Amino acid sequence: MMFKNTVTKTAIVLVAALVMAGTAVAKEMKIAFVDIQAVAAQIPQSATIQENIRTEFAAKIDEMSQLEKDINFNIEKLRRDGPTMSEQQQQELATKVQQQRQQYEATARPLDEQIRARQNEERNKILAMIKAAIDVVAEREKFDVVLNAGAAVYAKPEYDISDAVAAQVSKAKK
Repeated sequence: MMFKNTVTKTAIVLVAALVMAGTAVAKEMKIAFVDIQAVAAQIPQSATIQENIRTEFAAKIDEMSQLEKDINFNIEKLRRDGPTMSEQQQQELATKVQQQRQQYEATARPLDEQIRARQNEERNKILAMIKAAIDVVAEREKFDVVLNAGAAVYAKPEYDISDAVAAQVSKAKK
């Protein structure tokens, strides 16, 4: 019985010591947070990438826009001039509109998917650059933990390193 009591007391003392040591360590831990979306929005690389994607797909987007205008023009023409057209002309124009719609649908979805895939690819590059910048800033400022701003329920503004991370990413080459 005495052995059991001694072991229990020792265990309680050890647990208490660990809790107190854990509290002391937690107070020494240096924590920061970063708003990754805000950093991504303010760095110049993001604007450059968006412009590159716009340029890359400009011809296809213009082609789709022109096809959409043609469809709308022919629909309006059919609505406006339909009563004065022969039945054969109406049928031909309706068939043309239907073919244009099919072409639009067949082209629009793959183009949209291509643009989305390119945006995701470029976003992943930006996120990798931001992660590297966070690592540099955290190492330089000696932070033990850096949280995403969305993960923090509350944090004082002085622990926000978003501007430092944005500055670090801006220094980096694309």
